Amino acid sequence: MNLVWLTLGLFFVFALLGIPIAMSIGMASAAALLSMGTSLVVVAQKMFIAANSFTLIAIPFFMLVGAIMERSGITERLVNFAKALIGWLRHGMTYVTIVAGILMGGISGSATADTAALSGMLIPAMEKQGYPRKFTAPLQAAAGTLGVIIPPSLCMIVLGSVTNLQVSKLFIAGIVPGCLVGLCLAVVSYVICQKNGFGEEDTYKFSFKELGRAAKEAVWALLVPVIIVGGILLGVFTPTEASVVAVFYTLAVGMFVNKPIRIRDLPAIFCDAARSTGTVMFVIGTSSVWSWILSYANVPGMLVEAITSVTQNPVAIMLIITVIFLVGGMFIDGTPLIIMLVPLFYPVASAVGFDPLAFGIIICICNAMGAITPPVGAALFVACASGSVKLESTFRYVMPIVAAELVSILILCLFPQTASFLPALLG
Repeated sequence: MNLVWLTLGLFFVFALLGIPIAMSIGMASAAALLSMGTSLVVVAQKMFIAANSFTLIAIPFFMLVGAIMERSGITERLVNFAKALIGWLRHGMTYVTIVAGILMGGISGSATADTAALSGMLIPAMEKQGYPRKFTAPLQAAAGTLGVIIPPSLCMIVLGSVTNLQVSKLFIAGIVPGCLVGLCLAVVSYVICQKNGFGEEDTYKFSFKELGRAAKEAVWALLVPVIIVGGILLGVFTPTEASVVAVFYTLAVGMFVNKPIRIRDLPAIFCDAARSTGTVMFVIGTSSVWSWILSYANVPGMLVEAITSVTQNPVAIMLIITVIFLVGGMFIDGTPLIIMLVPLFYPVASAVGFDPLAFGIIICICNAMGAITPPVGAALFVACASGSVKLESTFRYVMPIVAAELVSILILCLFPQTASFLPALLG
């Protein structure tokens, strides 16, 4: 255990000094290895093994899909479709935000990219309709993070590589819980708007003509999740192969259908995706060294014994794990948190017989919450920066949004079949 405390202590010291999370994890792990008398060659070996995964090949391609989507005008078409579909309801623009987040999550799976695209377009538009930016910024962040739960999800890809759960099953398992989280967010948004009188000028009227026009413009974008999920279900391709198909499809739509992308734009798009991928893969590599050290010290076994000696109630244990992930997500980004903690808590959940797919989806929702909770809260930072909103002014509305996601987790804890029934139904 001395080795574990040394690693944890050094990690927090490095993080407090402002050193990037990936570097903090790597340096703390290297120091722990040196204290064990182990060669630092192990660091390179473990990082290579972690990155050398067929499953993780999907990450750069889905990153590329996000970069293409950002430049292809897909976001605007999806927002217009969502507005024509449900924008006529009272406080309709809040629901438009949530539905647009779900639709975009079915394309890119990147929370920060989706948040940036949504907030840049919807925060100014919603302000004109009587919604203050201190409310719309956290709402955009929450809607953007729905991509973590809705397939395809980068979080699920990383989770599958850590737990050996089938990524295709995780993708299918995320559909119903993702919509459940969206529903909980819609209810909370309605209550907030009713209580504070937001959106009094939100008076959009339903029109079949406008719905038809918006659907026609968005049809190519709406086909992306159908192709990805449908292809996986029918066994046409694996999730990794689906990411390649998604790249070619969105690129073809951007260059030959919507036509905002030119050949001269491709180098910048590829560079954006490469930078994002490099950051994620470096985090995965250094975090894998951390996980190996914890496994060497038998921390997972001790943790299983410690928690199950207190309670063996699956719901209670999952709520404990949720709180730990929620607190950890306030300080550490989602990807390293998954690689650091999931190998510790997955055996605990398995020991008490909790559904593995429901466990995976709950972790994804925790990841989404971490992206909107300060002080780290990457998606919240992006939304506030995009909408020129002071971060501290949003805290009042962040808490109800987090509470809505906690309710969805509680439902999953009580009824894990919410996540697992669809993969079981589809075989």
